[in-house]
Amino acid sequence: MIGLTFTLKNGYLDGMQKGESVLLASWFGATLTGFIFAFFLLLYISFPEVTLPKATTYQLYQALPPSVSETEEGIISSDGRIKAIEEFFNSYKSVLSTEANTFISVADKYNLDWRLLPAISMQESIGARKMIQSSYNPFGYGIYGSKVLKFESFSEAIDTVGRGLRENYLNEGLHSPEQIMVKYTPPSVEKGGAWAKGVRSFMEELR
Repeated sequence: MIGLTFTLKNGYLDGMQKGESVLLASWFGATLTGFIFAFFLLLYISFPEVTLPKATTYQLYQALPPSVSETEEGIISSDGRIKAIEEFFNSYKSVLSTEANTFISVADKYNLDWRLLPAISMQESIGARKMIQSSYNPFGYGIYGSKVLKFESFSEAIDTVGRGLRENYLNEGLHSPEQIMVKYTPPSVEKGGAWAKGVRSFMEELR
């Protein structure tokens, strides 16, 4: 009886010890696992998160080059000479201030001094203020006594006279106001060159 009791107690004790060993092993394993997890978690949060920039797709658009005429118009519209002519005619209260762009384009077209046509218009008609009515001819060009050359517009007059100066004066070696005067208005030569002096004065004013 005693031997049986001892055997049961030893079996119970052995079971208890095995249970405690399993429990201890489980606790140790869980603790170790938690420690390892905590260790790696600590490492993870210790390093700053690097966010790679998202690839952005850009599309570059280039405007088509303007035509030659558009380029020329852009250059003319930003030309300081236009402003000078506008202010020049405005100072004399002349309607020709609105034709400043035409004066410059015609001067460049026929390779003229850009001040020449405005100066002639001032000398001949004070900038169209004293010209023959409805003639649109502020240059006195083609006017001899009762013969009057008329135009449909100031723009037409500027282009026609500009072409006439190039073909019939400058191409023949008449470049200065004094040289042009001899053919443009011969009577002024006999009067001491008043016409050329006036044109040159207005050209200097435009400088």
